Amino acid sequence: MMWTALAGAVCGFGGLLILRHIGVFDGDGVRSRLSHRILRSRQSDCAILRTSPDGFTAMLFVWLICGAGCGGSLSLIVLTSGVPLPGIISLGLVACGPIGGAALFLERLSKSAERARRTFSYALSSYLDLASVLLAGGAGSETALIAAAATGDSWSFRMIRETLETARAGRTPSWRAFGDLGRRIGVVDLERLAGSMQLAGEHGAKVRLSLATQADALRTRQIGEIEADAQAATERMGVPTVLLFVGFIALLGYPALDLVVGQM
Repeated sequence: MMWTALAGAVCGFGGLLILRHIGVFDGDGVRSRLSHRILRSRQSDCAILRTSPDGFTAMLFVWLICGAGCGGSLSLIVLTSGVPLPGIISLGLVACGPIGGAALFLERLSKSAERARRTFSYALSSYLDLASVLLAGGAGSETALIAAAATGDSWSFRMIRETLETARAGRTPSWRAFGDLGRRIGVVDLERLAGSMQLAGEHGAKVRLSLATQADALRTRQIGEIEADAQAATERMGVPTVLLFVGFIALLGYPALDLVVGQM
């Protein structure tokens, strides 16, 4: 067992030296080229979750270390229990630990980002309704958009407000700012809103009609998603009921079956 652990440590150290030699680790703190490659594919998830690159890299390495610890602990438990286990399988368990930890972390990150995007879409529909009301009251397009964003204190409204303030300071059209934000955080609804606002131009009536149409489309789609989730939950609740019914039938039928078998 001691020799197996020593061999695993030597292999791990050798792998670290090889990765450093080929340039995977560039020596700038906890960041590495490998984490940068993963981060580039998860930029929209990190943006919607307000996670910095350093935070993403730190969490990735924490999950890698935890996965390696779990794999090594499992291999050690099997070895100490007296079960004969080939050395290649032990090393495989240790190697699969970090991979499983990283995969689990990325899966949790993706699900959290998807929930955040859905929350942002809910806030966006409310924001468009508020902006439409302000436009109907005679406010200008830019004024209505900024005033509507100032009414909410959630992270979604704060992100919209910061985007509009940055666009106003840089003299950038609001539709372009919405499009850039939608591409950065991966929210398709913002990109559609930017396209409709670009077609509407600066005319207040057309902008108000465009915002109202987008709000209605968002609300209709969100209602459909909620109904689909409720239907799926209802179907999942039917599985335990069927299992209970099968168990009840088996409980009633077992004495009769035992009696018939005993008389044979």
